[in-house]
Amino acid sequence: MQPWKQALQSAPNLAAIPSLINEVPLGALPLSGGLTNRCWRVLTSNYGWLVWRAGSEHCQVFDIDRRNEANALLSVEGYLSANRVVAQGEQGLLVTWCEGKPISADHPADALLSELAKIHEIKPSLSIRNFDLTAKLDHYWAHIHDNVLKRRYKSLYEKYRQLPKLHCEDNVLCHFDFGHHNILSAKDQLVVIDWEYAAMASPTLDLVLTLDMLGLDYQTGLNLYQQYRYIDNAAEWLDDMRSWQPHSEIMAMLWYVLAAEQWENPEFLVAAEQIYQRNC
Repeated sequence: MQPWKQALQSAPNLAAIPSLINEVPLGALPLSGGLTNRCWRVLTSNYGWLVWRAGSEHCQVFDIDRRNEANALLSVEGYLSANRVVAQGEQGLLVTWCEGKPISADHPADALLSELAKIHEIKPSLSIRNFDLTAKLDHYWAHIHDNVLKRRYKSLYEKYRQLPKLHCEDNVLCHFDFGHHNILSAKDQLVVIDWEYAAMASPTLDLVLTLDMLGLDYQTGLNLYQQYRYIDNAAEWLDDMRSWQPHSEIMAMLWYVLAAEQWENPEFLVAAEQIYQRNC
């Protein structure tokens, strides 16, 4: 852990914290992992360990709104285990630190989909942004500056930026990053973290994103999901999920291209190219 003054030199945005909690933290350390958040773990006298999720230029680039994230966390409180909001301000969000270890890749899928179904049943108590596929893809595209990459990926971006025809009209709270990396195992329960992409959207899209991350086929995943949440017409849901797939993949592709630029990491371009090859 870095002493507080040293941590401030590494991340000046930490200076916003004392006024939010009325105390000067004892120290802080950067958290490993996380691609768009770059969070810090902060030790305080009154609250113990907290996590500082700063608003930043990267948040703007990736279309992340910390106030929306806070509203999502406040809405799920009491329904499932997640970070609790301690304080928020213009510069960022302070949440409780959750002890636990990321679940392994062989964690039972039905337990995970039970948690996802639980999220989809929550009626948010605060305003949560509505997901807009076209706006999201356009935002990513506008923030990619490499013209060579834009020429390569332009045709897929233009082909899949419009919303597909769907049957399901549900608009529910979605996590949108519900993978092993954001689910902790702690004291025989699951803890869901990192709600920065949360939005109101079709549960079929959240299922597609989740099942792709879990490596489950859609039929199997939907069958498991139905054990925990009633679905009027499973065949229509499955049809919608298949319709979503290429759109969700192109969204991920543009995210990887953007991440490669922002972090100057060519490994993200490898992931983007793999998606391109599957869909071109």
